[in-house]
Amino acid sequence: MRGYRFSTDHRLPERDMLDLADTLALQLHDSLGARVYLLPRTDVAELICAYVDDLNPEDQHDVSWMIWHLFQDAREMESPD
Repeated sequence: MRGYRFSTDHRLPERDMLDLADTLALQLHDSLGARVYLLPRTDVAELICAYVDDLNPEDQHDVSWMIWHLFQDAREMESPD
């Protein structure tokens, strides 16, 4: 990612991490549909592994959590009250 070059601690800037998480979440949702809402975070991490394997391990961990939280928020918005 472009922002990685400007990082001083070899971590992605927050904005880049958010953009990456959004993009990967959309791709997973396109592939799996509403089933993504039921995935545990470890499964999310495994599904995105190939797309984030060049990132710092802490960034890989953070991105998987961000995606999982996006799915949980979406599930709450879609479920009837």
